[in-house]
Amino acid sequence: MHIQAKAKIAASPPDLEKFVRTLSEPETPSGEPTRLPINIEGVGGTELETGGDFIFSFDHDRVDDLLKFLSDAGYDEPEIRNADNGDFFLQPLDANAPGQLLAAIQAATVQNLSEGRLIKHVVIGQETQDDHRFYVQIAFQEVKRG
Repeated sequence: MHIQAKAKIAASPPDLEKFVRTLSEPETPSGEPTRLPINIEGVGGTELETGGDFIFSFDHDRVDDLLKFLSDAGYDEPEIRNADNGDFFLQPLDANAPGQLLAAIQAATVQNLSEGRLIKHVVIGQETQDDHRFYVQIAFQEVKRG
């Protein structure tokens, strides 16, 4: 839950379904062993087939597989972000219940208020591995100061 990728689904023409299939039903190049699919745990994005960003979280143990699957399919390398490096704010949620997202946004805002950063995107997901917790990832945009 502490890793995410930011990718362009550029293809000719752009095709979100094809991009997701590359990870969820990866074809095995001839001569290679069968590939295990990558579970997309959480997702966010906008204008996906018109040049926007597809932001998604996945099992942190699968970074190398993700990069290989996308490279083999001809996609540009995505930007890999890690909460442990401060690339985004991460908060496990207590439950899938009202008020959980609000509490996470409030905590992220307080943490980033002094730097004047604005929320850029939010990803909500559920872990693939045990404990299968729900979580929220919040990324920020730097704001230019006088």
